[in-house]
Amino acid sequence: MPEGELALPPEDTLNSPLGLDTERQQKARDYSRLQRRFAYIQTGIIAIAASFLIFSGLSSELTSHLGLPPVWSAGIYFLLLAFVYEIFSLPFGYYTGYVLGKRYGVLSQTRQTFFADAAKSFLITLVMGVLLVAAVYAVMGAWPDIWWLLVWLGFLAVSMGMTFIAPIWLIPLFYPMKPLDDGELKTSLTELCRRIGVFVRGIYIIELSARGTAANAALMGLGRTRRIVLSDTMVDRYSIPEIEVIMYHEIAHQQHNDMLRLFSLQAAVLFGVLAVVGAIFSYLSNAMEYSGLSDPAGLPLLGGILAVLLIGISPVLSLFTRKLEKQADEFALNISQNPSAFRTAMTRLVNQNLAEAEPSNWLERLTQDHPSYTQRIHLADEFEKRRSVDRG
Repeated sequence: MPEGELALPPEDTLNSPLGLDTERQQKARDYSRLQRRFAYIQTGIIAIAASFLIFSGLSSELTSHLGLPPVWSAGIYFLLLAFVYEIFSLPFGYYTGYVLGKRYGVLSQTRQTFFADAAKSFLITLVMGVLLVAAVYAVMGAWPDIWWLLVWLGFLAVSMGMTFIAPIWLIPLFYPMKPLDDGELKTSLTELCRRIGVFVRGIYIIELSARGTAANAALMGLGRTRRIVLSDTMVDRYSIPEIEVIMYHEIAHQQHNDMLRLFSLQAAVLFGVLAVVGAIFSYLSNAMEYSGLSDPAGLPLLGGILAVLLIGISPVLSLFTRKLEKQADEFALNISQNPSAFRTAMTRLVNQNLAEAEPSNWLERLTQDHPSYTQRIHLADEFEKRRSVDRG
């Protein structure tokens, strides 16, 4: 396949029976397994390197030569660590993101655009990371007893701001977006929103085909920035009833205040995590004989403690998001009254996105934020059975 050519599963006619592509399911399992394997290897190496940096005294040795105020030293130290991490991670990212993506047909972008995207992501991470680290260390120096609480409040403010600006500024940096042309689909979705009472600023096409083969749809933003976003890889291949039932699912998240519910849970979890981080970091900073909480040498230790706790709590968040997704599926079925379109839409998505239809129980419980394909199809089947009984 030439570089940049879009690789999709064989085209299905919109009116034909649609089932799981068994060949692609085998590829999905292989692809997922390789992705996990390299992620585990990378994480293990990073953990070993971070432990050596912390416990060998190298971190203290490096920061002792900076000779700057703690906030400046912490920012510069973060830049150093970020560059080292990027150099180390780039081969892993290239292999799992580009080589495997091409091998399994989920990536359509060229090598040049792959590295251009990686560079943009790194620059954004670098700028935001430096600002975050500098802010955290400034707060540590000024309010050492309650720094974690102030950091938590700052996280809430930044997260809310990102929700507003992401669909306007960040996403278009990687994926071109344009308004959906007038036509039957736009008319249908506009009427759908009017009927349910959901305000959207517009309906947009996001060009996912410029990067990969996956299909997606979302209701992005808040307030005046809220908009429907459909991938071109979906608009070109899905029927209007299928797109409608997918959008009913997305709108359900807004109707159920799922963003607020999830944000509230994440805020509560982070509050607890940062409180624990504050206690552990204070204790270990003394044990490691750092000059204080705001000693830049403690940056790897602080990041390590936070990472371990967040990884440990992530299954709780995954469980909650799966619950929200199931409720959104139920809403879509109840409002659309079209379990057939729901089933074919879910089948097209799992075939096209090279997703595992039925991941292992441990994988689903630990990492998955959506119900499995088989669970979603079972939900549609049960809905149809109940509807048949109700109709007598």
